[in-house]
Amino acid sequence: MTATEFAQYVRLMTRTTSTTFTDANILILMKIRQDEIARSILRADEDILLIPQTSNLVADQREYPFPTDIIAKIKRVVAKFNDTDWVPLTEIDLVDLTVPLETEANITTNFNSLQYSHSNPQGARFDIRRKSLYLLSGTISAVTSGLRLYLSTYPSAITDLTGTTELSVDPSDTTHGIPRALHEIWARGVIIDYKSSKEKPIPLSERELSYKIDLDKAIVTLKHGNLNREVIGQLPPASDRGNNGFDY
Repeated sequence: MTATEFAQYVRLMTRTTSTTFTDANILILMKIRQDEIARSILRADEDILLIPQTSNLVADQREYPFPTDIIAKIKRVVAKFNDTDWVPLTEIDLVDLTVPLETEANITTNFNSLQYSHSNPQGARFDIRRKSLYLLSGTISAVTSGLRLYLSTYPSAITDLTGTTELSVDPSDTTHGIPRALHEIWARGVIIDYKSSKEKPIPLSERELSYKIDLDKAIVTLKHGNLNREVIGQLPPASDRGNNGFDY
């Protein structure tokens, strides 16, 4: 659907007009239901709402706030400490640390700016705290666009109902559209909210009562985006497997 078609469909199903169900009110309900649908899309686990977000590394600054439009999940964090090479960062929880972090000297003594690995246990890490990343690495220098987070973000809210572009189309390289498979469900949510908002709520149709079930079914259609995907299991190194249980 386009934004225009969305409004037409909602008004058809609610028997309203642009006077009795204004564009402004439709847009309010669209935004609420859009955010709900975005959270549901995460269950498909297909990175549909994943977009890299970059920010500048600031000299001697270790804490960096999440983007305000983040939904819930971070998939990958990389940093360019030397203005040249991207280094993947591995999360660590404060309870797993056995070293002090009270001063900058503590941090730079116990961490470096190379990739963490078993051969480099002092490699760069991050901790999540109060809606931000706290970087544990060597000294941080200023690097333009030196921090990149791969995370799922809320789609931008629709701002007018005169658009003729499909609502599934991404508005830009940094914002999302809503998959077409969810458009009717999205509109149905708006219809439900309209009916429920009346002083004397309007009874819901059988289809409207099955909203949650049909939303779940629609989310399932978004799963397994690549039917040629391989899942390969790997055993740990032989040195970590003991004698494969034969000693017990």
